[in-house]
Amino acid sequence: MRDTRIGKTCIGLAAAGLLMAASGALATPQEDADALFAAEDWAAAAEAYDALLTTDPANGANWFNLARARHSAEDLSAARAAYLQAIEAGYTPAARAHFHLARALMTLGDTDGALTQIEAIAASGTPLGSTIQATAEFGDLAENARFAAAIAAMAPCTDPVYRAFDFWLGEWDVNTPSSPQTASSRISSQHGGCVVLEEFDAGAYTGMSINFVDSTTGRWHQSWMANNGIPIYLEGNLNAEGAMVLSDADLPISTATGTINRVTWSQEEGGAVRQFWEVSSDGGETWTVAFDGLYTPRAAEE
Repeated sequence: MRDTRIGKTCIGLAAAGLLMAASGALATPQEDADALFAAEDWAAAAEAYDALLTTDPANGANWFNLARARHSAEDLSAARAAYLQAIEAGYTPAARAHFHLARALMTLGDTDGALTQIEAIAASGTPLGSTIQATAEFGDLAENARFAAAIAAMAPCTDPVYRAFDFWLGEWDVNTPSSPQTASSRISSQHGGCVVLEEFDAGAYTGMSINFVDSTTGRWHQSWMANNGIPIYLEGNLNAEGAMVLSDADLPISTATGTINRVTWSQEEGGAVRQFWEVSSDGGETWTVAFDGLYTPRAAEE
């Protein structure tokens, strides 16, 4: 009985080995190259990508991976040539190839060439400034005027749409028609001007929101949460009168709750801001006022 079990075990192991071998045999040369790259076997990966490129010389991704393998193996001259081929072949995102090529060029001592690649990133509109500044190879460029100009050009959230809500920034007392100083609110610009942060305090009721431009849609977005645990998500933009109008009419939360929230912020006399919040439960046919607050600048403490 013991010998039979041993025999069955051996047969099972042999079958498993055959299956593994068959599985390996089914891998394509592309899969083999990618596996070597993932395993950080740089020399073997470079050889595999070289072989692939002999029959598919327009494959930008393989040129880029060949460049990265050469770069990681510290074969910088070969890496430079492969990065250039990747860019010529239309590798995307191109900024990634320009970035790593600039790193290689700095190590090779070609500062001018590296700056040209960084300027190409800036021209593409890709906001890699903070990443570039934090990259060791570019440390010696901190005082370089071309470098500083390229970094400045890559600063995110500089288009006018990102400043559309700046009229709400400040330290405010918040009043309603029925009650003086209902709350206090601090609205601040955060994260390099990419976020408008609201901090609202009405005593027992407190909340905050982050407001930002969704770069994929060009629309302002607000995510609000308060100590009652009820979230609000709004989207919109300035209207023709220059007021910010945000609503959840087209968002899934409106479908789930059966209500539409619409909030309008408008500039008023004396530097005040009015926040007018309306709610509809009939698809926007009729509206009721949920909140009508006047934000007045808080007097500076003496």
